[in-house]
Amino acid sequence: MKIAQITLSLPPHGGGVGIVAHSYACKLIEFGHDVTVFTPRTKKTVINNPPYKIKYLRSIFPSERGAIVPQLMWQLRKFDVIHFHYPFYGASHFALFQKLIKRKTKIIVSYHMDTRLQGAGQFIFNNYRRLTLNSLLGRADKIIISSEDYIENSDIQEFYFKNMNKFVEIPFGVPHFFVPTQKDQTLLLKYGFEKDDIIVEFAGALDTKNFYKGLSYLIKAFKDIKNEKIKCLIIGDGKLRQQHEEQVKVLGLGHRIKFVGFVQNIVKHLNLCDIFILPSINSAEAFGIVLIEAMACAKPIIASDLKGVRTVVDQGINGVLIEPKNSRDIAEKICYLAENPQIAKNFGERGLRTIVKKYRWNTIVKKLETVYKSIQL
Repeated sequence: MKIAQITLSLPPHGGGVGIVAHSYACKLIEFGHDVTVFTPRTKKTVINNPPYKIKYLRSIFPSERGAIVPQLMWQLRKFDVIHFHYPFYGASHFALFQKLIKRKTKIIVSYHMDTRLQGAGQFIFNNYRRLTLNSLLGRADKIIISSEDYIENSDIQEFYFKNMNKFVEIPFGVPHFFVPTQKDQTLLLKYGFEKDDIIVEFAGALDTKNFYKGLSYLIKAFKDIKNEKIKCLIIGDGKLRQQHEEQVKVLGLGHRIKFVGFVQNIVKHLNLCDIFILPSINSAEAFGIVLIEAMACAKPIIASDLKGVRTVVDQGINGVLIEPKNSRDIAEKICYLAENPQIAKNFGERGLRTIVKKYRWNTIVKKLETVYKSIQL
């Protein structure tokens, strides 16, 4: 099949949506398909020498999620399947145009997450959703979701319950090179950690569009954690980093909480930690790919009790859930795992077994390929 993937971003920047589009494309190429990824032109570096073709789109309104790319109207004509990764506000109506002029065109939509913006941005998006999103979903042949738990409680729940036959649950995956290794002693020394420190790790973009990651609540929790051997490593960069660093300084936690910015080798860094945490605060977090990346490194996980995210965490099996925006609960769960290392180890081992059975990309994309073939019949 000749397949177009349309995504707002690609690795190493851009978060989970870009990772998913890239991983789909790589595996589909392995399975013998012809794949082109369409993404806006950006000053940021994208992944080098991917096995698929990339078409860079020039935007007439280069906002982070609203990039307007009208050239899609004439660049999608020869594809059997158009796979649109939502959210990408400025491209959805141009993808729809292809469906309108060529009814045989098949459109798959991956609904990654609800949109939560700050200030006037949310008002603008609400109008966009009313005018365009419903049309996109209505004309899609199939809609991919990471979990039914999330979509049943999402912004499109009403559409979902009226069109359940359109939806297919396919979780996200993790590459084969995410595996457990020993802690890199050079990195520990670089970041000023001792060998017996218990390292809690957070990884995520620290930009304004990812304000929902809840990092400020994790930082605040360390004020309630009295064990000085429990430290925190924060991976990620963006406009909010300075704000978070200032919070750490004000709380007097600079000797325990380290910011390392964007890192090239995320696997080595995940293997530095003893506990991994994702303290997100609202439904803009739909799954948490970084959770399964940590699980693949045999790490116990702590995550917010949010729809969708909670499907990754088997409470008391591979990790524990926390109440969103509750710093005291975060502190208690961190201390529980730190004080019970055998339980933490068991959680990590069980999580790794789950990855092997359920979350490797080879398994995930075989399910996706089946969906593509079903709509071609």
